[in-house]
Amino acid sequence: MPDPQPLLTARFAVLCLCGLSYFLSLGLVYPVLPGFVENDLGGGPVAVGLAVGGFGLSAAVARPLVAPLGDSKGRRFVVVWGCALAGIGVLGNLWVTSVVLAVLFRLVTGLGEAAYFVGIAAAAQDLAPEHRRGEATSYFSVSVYSGLAAGPIIGEQLEAAASADAVWVLGGLLCAIGIVLGAASMPGRPEGAPSGWPTSFIHWPATRPALLLGLGLLGYSGFLAFIKLHVDDIGFAHSGAVFATFAVMVISLRILLARLPDRLGPQRTSTMSYVCSATGLWVIAFWQQVPGVFIGTAILAMGQTFLFPALFVMAVQSAPVNRRSQAIGTFSIAFDLAMGLGGLILGGVVEVSSYSTAFFAGGMLSVIALVVSRTVVRPQLPAAR
Repeated sequence: MPDPQPLLTARFAVLCLCGLSYFLSLGLVYPVLPGFVENDLGGGPVAVGLAVGGFGLSAAVARPLVAPLGDSKGRRFVVVWGCALAGIGVLGNLWVTSVVLAVLFRLVTGLGEAAYFVGIAAAAQDLAPEHRRGEATSYFSVSVYSGLAAGPIIGEQLEAAASADAVWVLGGLLCAIGIVLGAASMPGRPEGAPSGWPTSFIHWPATRPALLLGLGLLGYSGFLAFIKLHVDDIGFAHSGAVFATFAVMVISLRILLARLPDRLGPQRTSTMSYVCSATGLWVIAFWQQVPGVFIGTAILAMGQTFLFPALFVMAVQSAPVNRRSQAIGTFSIAFDLAMGLGGLILGGVVEVSSYSTAFFAGGMLSVIALVVSRTVVRPQLPAAR
């Protein structure tokens, strides 16, 4: 008997293509920006961490302010304007001559990210049947990680063949494509959309899954910021292949096991994620050779695969549809803070020690997340369905 409300529709497919275009733009930057800051601008490890993760800090500040617009103005409004700001942030690197300017344009990218992700994530849930929201999140996130997989490879090759400027131009073009696809696929204002600003910019029931997400992403954030420089140190010149390994693992597992977060529930899913994340980062830290980098990256990818879908559904279910953007905004602040603070924290470790020590510290952050999830937050986590 056919599903009365199918998930895989043409509109949902265009929405995923919109996500792919946008995250390709973000992915282009990861292998290029660290070397650009360190070699062209003369920045140190902390400057690299701030430039790579700075967008997360500005997004975290802006997210509670722009999230209500996704409910009152509609998902299309915030996706289009968010993608436009992100494009400006990437294109702005064409005129960067100092670390300060690099960070400023990264902050602009973060403002765009704050709006864009709230809108497209809420839209993906709007278009999904209630009993398949975890599955919808898994499929939507395939477009995210496909962009983050192909983006670094394209960015690295394009910089080698042309220049970093060519990377910034392509990134801006991909954001422009994202604007067109977003305008075509996003739903408008939800039924019963609120007018004016909410009495609170934080949707408090979403803070529990947000805490678990943020703690679980800190080590991964450090991986994004420093794996390029780490593999350069051990004599491997193709960091794009490392990013691709991570993303291909995530994509494959989320397609093949899309319903696993719905079946296991947040408790068991988050525990599995933290254990694998810590193990993967420790393999990279202690096995300082090319095989160690790839094996550790694959294990880290196993850890990161299902954490977001399981906790994201928990946040979405804490709010009615006309407050969904606000709940997602509160939840995704944790993503922004983790992306910003993880690079800074582990950048400080690199400053006084080494990249390997930073990856070891990232694994310890995952252990801390595991302890918190099993003690402080565990009583509030729903059981598996």
